[in-house]
Amino acid sequence: MERVTFSRIGGLPPSRAALAERCYGAGFRALAEGDLSAGARWFGLLTLLEPRRERSWAGLAVAHERSGRLPLAASLYAVGQRLSGASAWLELGRARTLRALGREREAEQAFDNAESLANDAALERSIEEERCQA
Repeated sequence: MERVTFSRIGGLPPSRAALAERCYGAGFRALAEGDLSAGARWFGLLTLLEPRRERSWAGLAVAHERSGRLPLAASLYAVGQRLSGASAWLELGRARTLRALGREREAEQAFDNAESLANDAALERSIEEERCQA
């Protein structure tokens, strides 16, 4: 796992927001480099720092989804929805994992929910593209 240093400003420890940004950056880099285990750890820490932020749960769920832990990923997408509020992105991830698990009826409902939550045409197109992949 990447070592991240947190410098003090004027003798003060970094703020919670600064820690969260460092965790997000490290988690995103880990996922981009294919280090799914490190990505899951960084985003797991981020969910503790920012439990009501969509990005925390999306990153954690994506790390587990890419690792093949689909039931866990689907659950994390759902928990993220409950804690951070309605999110087209989290619902899209949940739909994708449900479909991969063979739970077609639930997946279609999740795709419908994601579309209803989408706030722009590009996101709506992405959802439809995901839905059409089988």
